[in-house]
Amino acid sequence: MEPSVMNKKGVTHRSEDERDLKKWRESAFQVALEKLQETHGNTEMVVQTGEAFGRGLFAQRLQQKPPDWTMQQWVQQIEEEILKPLGHEFTFTKVSPDAATTFMRRDPRAHLPEHSTVASLFHYGLMRGLFLSAFPKGELVLSEHKATLYPEFTLKTFATMRDKWERERVKHLLTTSEEDNGN
Repeated sequence: MEPSVMNKKGVTHRSEDERDLKKWRESAFQVALEKLQETHGNTEMVVQTGEAFGRGLFAQRLQQKPPDWTMQQWVQQIEEEILKPLGHEFTFTKVSPDAATTFMRRDPRAHLPEHSTVASLFHYGLMRGLFLSAFPKGELVLSEHKATLYPEFTLKTFATMRDKWERERVKHLLTTSEEDNGN
C-alpha cells in the first residue's frame, strides 16, 4: 500500500507544480499585455517580457548546464521540465549536437483573437530566453521556408553576426502573418 500512496503524492505534487508554473506564465503574459498597452503597441516589450520569463524558467527549473551539454540533451530536458507542463507544442526535427530545427506552433493559450499576435510574440520570447540561457552564443534563426501558420526555426548553438539580426525579422513575421490571417 505504501508505494501507491507515494505515487499519488508524486502525481499530486507534479500537478500542483504544473498549476504553479501555468500561473507564473499567466502572470508574465499579463505583464506583457500591460506593457504593450502602456507603450502604445510596442511589440518589443512583449518579446522582452517573454525572454525574461524564459530566462527565469531556466534559472528556476534547469539551473545550469553541464559544460558539454548538447542540443539533444537541452531539447529533452526542456520538453520534460518546461514545455510539457506548460502545454506548449514544439516539434523538434533534425537535432544535431549544435543545431535543431523546430516548427513553432502558435501559443496554445492564444484563444482570444485579439491576443493571438501577442501570445505568439511572447511564446517566441519564452523559447528564445530558454535557449539563450543555455547557449548564449546561439540564436533562433527563421527558416527560409516561410510557413506562416507554423514558422520553422533553426536553433543554433553558435550564431553568426547576421543570425543575431533574426529577432527583428521574426517579430515582423509573427506580427504580419497574424494580420494576413485576419487576426
